[in-house]
Amino acid sequence: MTIIVMGYLRTAEGLVDKIVPALSAMMAATNAEEGCEHYSFSRHIDDPDMIIISERWASPEALAAHGASAHMKAFNQALAGVRLEGLSVKAWTGDHWRTLIGD
Repeated sequence: MTIIVMGYLRTAEGLVDKIVPALSAMMAATNAEEGCEHYSFSRHIDDPDMIIISERWASPEALAAHGASAHMKAFNQALAGVRLEGLSVKAWTGDHWRTLIGD
């Protein structure tokens, strides 16, 4: 069962550049994970302080392993050092959306 994950994070004005190294490291590590079919971050074209999150996972187990990974913990620590003004991540399982983080 493929799982689609979509979301966003918004930093306080002008702080996105501070997390770019963490975003890059997270993408590289996650795309190497077993069961990861796609994982990327992109900047919103109209909001330079917003990062769009896009993921595709082969199974619920692969997504759960990602959530427990060392690079996820390191990424969360990096985000803790930057004021976030919004964060939402949702997973589509094929029949409903499930909130993973945020609203």
